[in-house]
Amino acid sequence: MKPFLMHAKWLLLAALIPALASCKIEGSDSVVQDKIWTRYVLEYNADDDATYARAQFRFSNPTGTLLQLTAPAEVTFNGDAMTFNAVLGYYEKKYAGMVASGTFRYEDLDGGVFENALTVADAIAFPASLDSISQAAAFDLAWTGNAIGGDDLVTVSIDGENQGDLQIFLTDTPNAASIVLNKDKLQRLGTGPAKIFMNREYRPEIGQAPGAGGELIGRHVAEFKDIVIVP
Repeated sequence: MKPFLMHAKWLLLAALIPALASCKIEGSDSVVQDKIWTRYVLEYNADDDATYARAQFRFSNPTGTLLQLTAPAEVTFNGDAMTFNAVLGYYEKKYAGMVASGTFRYEDLDGGVFENALTVADAIAFPASLDSISQAAAFDLAWTGNAIGGDDLVTVSIDGENQGDLQIFLTDTPNAASIVLNKDKLQRLGTGPAKIFMNREYRPEIGQAPGAGGELIGRHVAEFKDIVIVP
């Protein structure tokens, strides 16, 4: 139900770009307009101190063929034009600092207009005292920020610098204010230096979409931390 986990995107980019680059992108005039599926993302990245508004269009469903809008079809955020990224397959507008909310407006080739307001997820951050995590037992990581609401998802990923695979943890339990880092996953990380990443997503129901539907994602990406994984 909740795919699109992007908090570690800079770690996964090398793997994603070849796959995305090989994906076929078609013009939106090649499909029935009511069969277009839409995704809108409003993300604040604390590392960059920048906000990214993104819109993606696919044929029929979340894994369908990527579409580039054919003029006069267009998409805007808060009235600003968005630029199509042919490598990653989405439209984007970048803003300096925090843009907490805004409205995406999409007009298709049949004159249908779809407007969706979206807000960035509540702020989230690592506690200042976090500097190491032990593999000896499960670790309960309490974040700085509000507890989870009904439409929220928090994900954490850890990338060990010495060995082991990137490990991803998530929780969408209502009212949770921490996330359990399972012992078995921690033990798949190599000991020594590591980077830890976290984000919070807010996923309300989409208000206006073509017949194929769509989704809204408000995201707050925390500043990553350098930590040490100890036995």
